Amino acid sequence: MIKLSCCIPGGSLMPEGVAGVPDSPARQIVDKCRYLLSLGYDCTECAGGMLADLTDEEAAWLVAENDRESLRLAAVNSLFPGNWKLADPGAPREEYLARPRRLFALMEKLHIPYAVFGSGGARSVLPDLEGSREALDRFVSDLGDIAAEHGLTLVIEPLRKRETNVFVTVPESGDAVRRLNHPSVRLLYDAFHMAEEGTDLSCVPEYADLCLHCHVAEAPARSRPGSEDSADPAYLRRFARLLVESGYEGAVSAECGFKDFKKDAADALAYMREIFAEAEEVSVTPVRDYREEPVYLVPERGAVSPRVRSAKTADGRVFPVSQYRDGVLAVLTAGRGEKLTLTLSAEPVGNEPAAVCDPAGHNVSVTVGGKPFGEYSFDPAVPKPFFGPVTDEAGHPFTRLDPTVKEHPHQRSVFVAVGDVNGIDCWNEVPGHGYVRTEAVEKTVSASAYAEFCVRNLWTDHGGKPLLKERTRYTVYNQHEDCRALDLEITFTAEFGEVVFGNTKEAGPLGIRVRDGLRADIGCGRILNSWGGEGEEECWSRSAEWCDYAGVVPEVGFMGITVFDSERNERFPTAWHVRNYGLFAANNLYFKGGLTIPAGESLTYRFRILFRRRPMSAGEIADRFAVYTLRPIDVRK
Repeated sequence: MIKLSCCIPGGSLMPEGVAGVPDSPARQIVDKCRYLLSLGYDCTECAGGMLADLTDEEAAWLVAENDRESLRLAAVNSLFPGNWKLADPGAPREEYLARPRRLFALMEKLHIPYAVFGSGGARSVLPDLEGSREALDRFVSDLGDIAAEHGLTLVIEPLRKRETNVFVTVPESGDAVRRLNHPSVRLLYDAFHMAEEGTDLSCVPEYADLCLHCHVAEAPARSRPGSEDSADPAYLRRFARLLVESGYEGAVSAECGFKDFKKDAADALAYMREIFAEAEEVSVTPVRDYREEPVYLVPERGAVSPRVRSAKTADGRVFPVSQYRDGVLAVLTAGRGEKLTLTLSAEPVGNEPAAVCDPAGHNVSVTVGGKPFGEYSFDPAVPKPFFGPVTDEAGHPFTRLDPTVKEHPHQRSVFVAVGDVNGIDCWNEVPGHGYVRTEAVEKTVSASAYAEFCVRNLWTDHGGKPLLKERTRYTVYNQHEDCRALDLEITFTAEFGEVVFGNTKEAGPLGIRVRDGLRADIGCGRILNSWGGEGEEECWSRSAEWCDYAGVVPEVGFMGITVFDSERNERFPTAWHVRNYGLFAANNLYFKGGLTIPAGESLTYRFRILFRRRPMSAGEIADRFAVYTLRPIDVRK
C-alpha cells in the first residue's frame, strides 16, 4: 500500500521553494509535521536546509520530540546548496562530505530512511572540466557509503533540464543507478519533473525495482496535486495508476509550493487519496453460466496492485484473480444473471499456472498447479516452433508429438503455419521449404489466475531471406483439468514488404494434430461443429464458429479438443480444415481465397483451444463460446 506524504515548506533549495530557514527550524518541523499527521498523512518530509544547521541543543530537542511522538519523517531533500560544485574534480571533497556526514547522523537518530539527491545546481556536470562526470559518480558513491554507515539509502531524483544537466530523466537516472551498482543508491520518481520533460510514463514500471521514494506536484507551476492550474491533470493520474500497478509500496510526497499551507495540504491529501487508491473490489453479472471462465474486469475505483491473487464473494466463494491491464483477470464459476461483488485479496488460492523460459533448452514450459500442461519448443534443428505435447495431469497427451513419425511429420501438436507465403511453403517440410525462427521470448508471466508468454518469430525462405514477422501470445488459466483453455493471439506483420498468403490447403494459421487415439479413422474421435455438422464430410471446408474433435480413448477415458474462432478474425467464421486422420486446422485461405497484408501493416488472429477431460453438450460449448466472444480478455484500450 502506498504511503501518502507531504514535504513541509522551509529550507528548500528548489527554484520555487522557500530557501530561507524559518526561525526555530526544529519547532517548525515538529509543528508542521504534526499538523500533516493530524490531517491523515501517513508520513512527512522536510528539507535538508532545516536540519543541517541546527545547534546540538536544537537537534537533541528535535530527536527527543520525535522519540516522544514520531514525526514519521520518510525523507530529507535539498541536501546541498546550489553554488557547490560536486562534479568538480578539484573540489574540496572532504569539506563537501562533512555536510552529509552530520546530516545523515541526525537522520539516523530521527529514523529517516531516505536522503534525496536532487540539488540540481550543485550536481551539474561541468563540461569544460575533464573528468567531471567521473568525479560526480565518485561523489555519489561516497554519499552511498556514508548513507550505508547510518542505515540510510540515497535516492537520486531526476530533475528537469532547467535545473541540471545530469540525471534528468528517469531512464537516464535509472540506468546510472544500475551502472553504479551501489546497494545504498537507488532512484526517486518525481512526476512534476517527468511532466516538464515530457517523459513517457512507460518508464514507471520499467524502473520500479529501483524506485524507493516519489515526489508529486502539478506542472508547470509546481502547485499542489490536483491544483486547477495543472497543464495536464491526466498525466499525474496516469502516473499514479502506473505506480500502483507496478507494485510500489513506498511513500509519495507532495513536494510543491503552497499558497496556504494548511488548506493546500488538506486539499492535496484528498486528491492523492483518490488517485493513489488501490482497488478493493470488482463486480460482474454473468451473461451465461460461468464454469471456470477467464473474465476481464475493471474496478470502478482505484488501480489494481500486482499483489492481488484472489477474490472472495460475500458467501465465501474464492476465485483466482490477477492484475491484468487496467483491471483484473478472474477465473470465475457463477450462474447466469448472478450479481457478483468480489473483494480483492493477496491470499493465494493454489493450482497456479506458470510459464518458465529455458533459453538454453530452447523451450518455454507451462505448468498448472505444478504439473506439466505443455511446452513451447523453438529448437533451431526443427524448421518451425510448436506447442506440445499438451497433456492432462496424468501425462496423457491430447496432441501428437512423435519425432520419428513419417506421416505428415510437420504436424507437431499445436503449431502456426501457412503453406504459401509469397510462394514459399512454411507448412510442409519438403525441399526448399521456409523456416520460422524464434528470435525472442519477450516476456513470461506466472500469476494466480493465468500464465502467459509472448514470442517473436521471423519467417524466412530456405536461404534466410525474411518474409514476415510474427508475434504470438500464449495464455493459460488457473482451471482444473476437466477443461483447460489455451488462448493464442497471432499477429503477422509485413515488415519486409507486401505479404501474400496464397490460396493453399496447407494452412491454418492455427494447426493442431490430435493424438492417434483421437483420430476419427483409426481412433475414437468424432468431429462436430457449431451448426451441428458431424464428421469430416460435414465439417471439412465448412465455416463454423467452433469445431470439436473428441472421443473416449481406451484406457484413458474421455478426451476432447475444441477450438473457438474469434469474431474479430478475418472472414469470421473460419472454414475448418479438419480431417479424419487427425489434422485440426482453421483455414480460410483455401476455402475463401488467399489474402494480402500490405507492406508495413499487420493481421491478427485469435483462437481459444479447450482441452477437455469430460464430455460437453453442444449447448455448454456454445455457452463457453458466447462468453469468449462477449467478454474477450484481450481487449485493448
